[in-house]
Amino acid sequence: MTRRLSATIDLIRLDRPVGWVLLFLPAGWALLLARPGDVPWKWIAVFLAGAFLTRSAGCVVNDILDRKLDREVARTKSRPLADGRLSVRWALGIFVLLTILSASLLPFFSGKAIGVAVAGYGSAVVYPLMKRFFPLPQLFMGIPFGATAPLMAWVQLTGSFSLPGIEISLAGLFWATAYDLIYAVADLPDDRKAGIRSGAVTFGPSLWAVFLFFSTLAALLLWQSGHALPQSGWLLLAVGLFYVTVVWQSLRMRKGLSPDEPLRLFRSHAVLGGLILAGFWSSAPVLV
Repeated sequence: MTRRLSATIDLIRLDRPVGWVLLFLPAGWALLLARPGDVPWKWIAVFLAGAFLTRSAGCVVNDILDRKLDREVARTKSRPLADGRLSVRWALGIFVLLTILSASLLPFFSGKAIGVAVAGYGSAVVYPLMKRFFPLPQLFMGIPFGATAPLMAWVQLTGSFSLPGIEISLAGLFWATAYDLIYAVADLPDDRKAGIRSGAVTFGPSLWAVFLFFSTLAALLLWQSGHALPQSGWLLLAVGLFYVTVVWQSLRMRKGLSPDEPLRLFRSHAVLGGLILAGFWSSAPVLV
C-alpha cells in the first residue's frame, strides 16, 4: 500500500508543485485585472484549488496516453505507468476522482465561466495526443494550462468576454507555449528517436527565436491588458524585467543549453510569472 501511495504521489506530481503554480499565475493576473484592489480571497482559494486539481488530472491522463512513449524517453521512463508500478485501471480511477473534485468547484461559477472550464478541461485531456501529429504541441498545451484559467477568472468577475480578458488569456497561452518550449529541450534527443512531435524537434536550431517570439507576444499582451491600471508603472517595470530575462534565456538557448539547464530555466518561469503577478498587484489599490 505504501508503494502504491508513493507511486500515486509521483503520478500526480505532488512533489513538483511548479506545474500547478504556473497554471495558477495567469488566473491571478486576471483576478487582479478584473477587480483591481478588490479581489475576494474566496476566488484566490478557488483558483488555487482548481489549478492543483486540473494540473494533477492533466498529468494522470498524459501518463495514461503516453505510457508507451514514456518508456523511450530517459526523463520519463521511470514514471509509475511506464515502469509498471501502477496499473492503467488505478490511474483511471485517480483521474475520475480528480475530475469529480474539479467538478465540485463548478457551482461557484457562472454558466459562461463553466463553459470555458469544460472546454479547457477537454483540451487538457486531448493534449497528449497532439504530440503524435501536431508540429507545435506546446501551443495547444497553452490552451488548458495558460489560457483557460484567466479567461474563467475574467468572465466570472466581469460577466463578459471583453478585450482585456481576451488579451490576458492570450498572454497566458503564449507564455505557457514559451516556457514549455524550454522544457521540451530536455527531451530533444529521445523525442527524435521516438518520433514524438515537439516544437524543439520541429524548429531545431531556430527554437530560440520561436521561444522569443511567443515570449514577446506574451509581454506585449500583458502590458496592453493592464496599462490602464491606476499605477501601471509597476506593471511596466515587471513586464520589462520579464522581457529582459526571456531575451537572456533565448540567447542561452541559441548558444546551446547544458543538460541540466532546460528544466532549471523552465522552473524559473514560476518566478517570472510571480513577478508579473506582483506587477498587477502593485498597479492597483491594496488587495482586500
